[in-house]
Amino acid sequence: MRSRQYDRWLRTACVVALVALGLIVWSLVDSRAIAVVVAMSVGQALGTLSLALYLVVVVADLRRHRISEPLAPSEPPPAPTTSPEQRAASRG
Repeated sequence: MRSRQYDRWLRTACVVALVALGLIVWSLVDSRAIAVVVAMSVGQALGTLSLALYLVVVVADLRRHRISEPLAPSEPPPAPTTSPEQRAASRG
C-alpha cells in the first residue's frame, strides 16, 4: 500500500516540476513584469515543492531497503610483505 502512495507522490512531483518549468520558460519568452513575478514566486514555490516530494520518496525508499543503516566496519588492510629495504632497492 505504501508503495502506491510513494509512486503517486513521485508522479505528482514530476507534474509539479513540469508546471514550474513551464512558468519559468514563460517568463523567458514573455519578458513582461507579471510573467517574471509569477515565475519567480509561483514557479519557485512549485519547484521547491516538487523537490521536497521527491526527497520524501527517496528517503522512504532508502528506509524501506534498509540502505540507511550503517555498514559493517571493514577489516584493516594487510601488512606489506616486503621490507622497507627491498622497496627502496626496487625504486632505483
